[in-house]
Amino acid sequence: MHILTLHCEAVYLRRTLLSLDQAARFAQDLGVRLELVVVLDRTDEATRSVLSSFDLCTYHGHQIIEVDHESVGLSRNDGIARARGTYIFTADADDLVSYNYFYDIYRAAERLGPEALYFPEYVVGFGCHSFICRYESLANVTPMMFIQQNPYISRLCAHRDVFLRIPFHDVRLSRGYAFEDWHFNAEAVASGLDVRIVEHVILFYRQRPGTLFRSADAISVRQIPPTRLFEPVTYLRLTKPYYDRLSTEGASHERSSLIARDFLEDQILQDAARHANEIDPSIVLSRYRDETIPVIRNHTESSPLGIAYYGICEVVGDKGFSDLFLFPFMSRGGAEKYFASLMEAIYRADPFSNVLAIFGGDLEIVQWMDCLPPNVVIVDMSLHGRWLTRDQRCLLALKLIEACAPETRIHLRECPFADRFLQLYAAVLKERETIYYRFNDTIRIENAGFTTVHSSLGHISDHLESLSKIVCDSRAAIRNDLHRIGLQPHKWHYIPAPVEAPAVLPPRMPEAKNRILWASRLDIEKRPSLLPLIAAELHRNAPRMSIEAFGGSVLEAFDTKNLEGWPNLHYRGHYAGFDSLPFLEFSIFLYTSLQDGVPNVLLEAVSRGMAIVAPDVGGIAEIVIDGQTGVLLPSLPDEAAMAASYASALLALSSDPEQIARLGLQARAFVFEHHAPDAHTQYVAAVFGLQPRQLHHAA
Repeated sequence: MHILTLHCEAVYLRRTLLSLDQAARFAQDLGVRLELVVVLDRTDEATRSVLSSFDLCTYHGHQIIEVDHESVGLSRNDGIARARGTYIFTADADDLVSYNYFYDIYRAAERLGPEALYFPEYVVGFGCHSFICRYESLANVTPMMFIQQNPYISRLCAHRDVFLRIPFHDVRLSRGYAFEDWHFNAEAVASGLDVRIVEHVILFYRQRPGTLFRSADAISVRQIPPTRLFEPVTYLRLTKPYYDRLSTEGASHERSSLIARDFLEDQILQDAARHANEIDPSIVLSRYRDETIPVIRNHTESSPLGIAYYGICEVVGDKGFSDLFLFPFMSRGGAEKYFASLMEAIYRADPFSNVLAIFGGDLEIVQWMDCLPPNVVIVDMSLHGRWLTRDQRCLLALKLIEACAPETRIHLRECPFADRFLQLYAAVLKERETIYYRFNDTIRIENAGFTTVHSSLGHISDHLESLSKIVCDSRAAIRNDLHRIGLQPHKWHYIPAPVEAPAVLPPRMPEAKNRILWASRLDIEKRPSLLPLIAAELHRNAPRMSIEAFGGSVLEAFDTKNLEGWPNLHYRGHYAGFDSLPFLEFSIFLYTSLQDGVPNVLLEAVSRGMAIVAPDVGGIAEIVIDGQTGVLLPSLPDEAAMAASYASALLALSSDPEQIARLGLQARAFVFEHHAPDAHTQYVAAVFGLQPRQLHHAA
């Protein structure tokens, strides 16, 4: 039984029919009967005319059916449903086959059994691109190869029952998933079917612009729909024998020159090429003797991406997840604490659920794992292959997401890893609850002014239809986004960062009013370059005042040598959380930054009753209300002017202990009201539809 799907291939169809007829005659002369089912799916009149003028009497019966799917997968399924044969061959309207195609494959299938897919040994590209590809069985290819490519083709033979158990997926030409043949082959392997190669059989694969494959490759996400093969438990079970073999024996190697020699010198294959040439003169055997013609196999040496996914699946196992987070890493910082608090709230809602955190970046320092609740499973991509590119990490993350239940929430933290993932796969996230976390733009000083050098606004606007929610830690960020986008305001949500405030604060040391604490990341965006300038201003006016700086670099390092040599500025190195700081020795907290949401370190300083001096950037004004909860300074691009502004505010505060105490108490009361864990819990419950009573009780 042969299933031929037609669309608009009039100029190539007659040569395809001649090739199929030649192979059918050869098979029937040897006692194999074939039936032809032609499926017309939105076929044009020219293609119909070619079909109707062709004599199909070679076949022991033929059927022509009309469908209106514009889907290769659904068209094949309809043809298979009408077929009466035991074994079924699929076919496309522009390729040719060797004369022994039907007979040799059918006899191999009868001999080796129905629980397998059967493919030709060679695929020979002709037309606008020539190549020779030798296909190998699943034993050599391994199921691991399916994660990075389709190691087989759309032209296959299988028992009728196989096609009924595993129908082709409906993958229409769109910006979403593609490649119904890749998906079918993967599903077959996931079902336990073998893949066999039939020697001395050729598919002559026409290469031309404008094919469905090329169109799908151009506009889709270039991935297949979710398949059971990549569910972690199934993947581990099916690939373990191959994984163990590759670990002990390594990959097999075969030089391309040997593949070309075997193809070009084999008499049966030469005869097949000669018969094909009689039908289509563009198939010229001598052309493939050119050493520039690609000669390949249908798999790489060892499937490194598949091996990396194996290690990831070992971590994930059979766990189900309520939420999945894409992070770059978990360094020690305010953003990481924000997400740790969020995951803690989810954990309190359902302590028996699991959360999957995928780290897609590389971080040389020790990651901050102890801040995460006990139900978090961590997949650190760098541990499974430092060589993995960002796109490969995104692909592995997609496979994990597809293996999750449909109700699993997908959380994307604003970062290069998550932004690239969104760029690649936003089109296939529309059916899932996908939350994007947006904090602040990247600001730099250029030409004596502030310039935004990076913003996630473009990602959000490009993929707004695919995102369920955009979560910000400040209302200022929401206002700015809606001002510039003006669409779907219901998608923006505010979840403030929480902070634990001690119920009672011990008294500060007598000299605290003259000692200023600075604690943050020593990255350029935090503007530590101002510290020496501020220290110099203070030293000229109040030599007893001093600044002590704590922090370490994560991304854009600041050279700490710039903090040396100042009598009233002392760099004290890294710190492990705010409570590790000697904050009772200080009464004023100095904060510098070019950009921010609502900095966690400010919340912590406020909760310890410190008077804040900070710039008016991002969402800082939402907690530092000038004259009420701190001193808020206009952010200035000129470093000297900004340092002078800071120094003036610090000097004024230091001379007024009552003002320091009043600002500290009022700010602390503000945090108790708006950023306490209970308030955070209610925000999380409202945004994600959790049970606020359960969360409140657990808190």
